[in-house]
Amino acid sequence: MTTPRMSPRERRTIAIGLGVMGLAFAGLRLVPRVWASARDLQGRAAAERTALVRARDALRLEPVVRESLGVRAQRLVAAAPRLFGGATPSEAAAELASLVTGLAATHRVRIARQDARPDSTVSVFTRLTLRLEAEGDAQGIAGWIASLEEGAKLIEVRSLVLSAVDPAAPAAQPERLRAEVVIVGWAAVRHTRRR
Repeated sequence: MTTPRMSPRERRTIAIGLGVMGLAFAGLRLVPRVWASARDLQGRAAAERTALVRARDALRLEPVVRESLGVRAQRLVAAAPRLFGGATPSEAAAELASLVTGLAATHRVRIARQDARPDSTVSVFTRLTLRLEAEGDAQGIAGWIASLEEGAKLIEVRSLVLSAVDPAAPAAQPERLRAEVVIVGWAAVRHTRRR
């Protein structure tokens, strides 16, 4: 059995059909992939341009940052004498407690109770917290608090609660006040890690 021959018109029709199918395949499969790849490349290029701009800005700011770090380092060195010392945080807390107690005595303020606690977090500086109960007259407590905050060491009075020791005392007797105080000082203590 022989197959009939195709006429040139039939061949042209088949070729056009295959061409249309090829274009349809390319339009439905290949073009979206190429389009997505092009968008992805554009996005990457934009991200890289943004990163390059940021890097150039950072390099431009380098002298300012270096100068700022130098100024901060000078401030830290200048603040060093105002920090409490000691080989351990407990020793620094004891130095803070001793200073506070000594200043209280000069202002005729009696320390009834004190609790010194160094902060346990490891940092360049150690926060020292001292909780106190003290008694004295208004002038003595005011002078004591002022001498703490204006003294040579870096101390901050975080809270102060005053109450009368004897509210029913006669007017001729000087008023005694009870002060509950939270004081924070700072120390530069080298922390050693336990093994």
